[in-house]
Amino acid sequence: MAKRIKSKAYTEWVATLPCSGCEARDGTVVAHHLKGRMSPLSGGMGYKASDWLTMPMCFTCHNKMHSGDAEFMDWQGYFILRTLDTAFNQGIIEL
Repeated sequence: MAKRIKSKAYTEWVATLPCSGCEARDGTVVAHHLKGRMSPLSGGMGYKASDWLTMPMCFTCHNKMHSGDAEFMDWQGYFILRTLDTAFNQGIIEL
């Protein structure tokens, strides 16, 4: 299994973005880690996905993810790619 990449600065920045699911900016947005899809990148038993595999989620949408809303969970890859695109465009991540 690959080493988990951690970046508190990145997850804090992700939490400043509007929710990937509903665009909310209501103060409840957190960095949600990829869950239940694209294993083993999404972690496993006692293992959380790397911090670069996060997307901004408000309380309501985050709840949908963790309650197993399959249709909503299928969008995680797109949400993560959109978050990474924003990070590159804003200079948060540089090559």
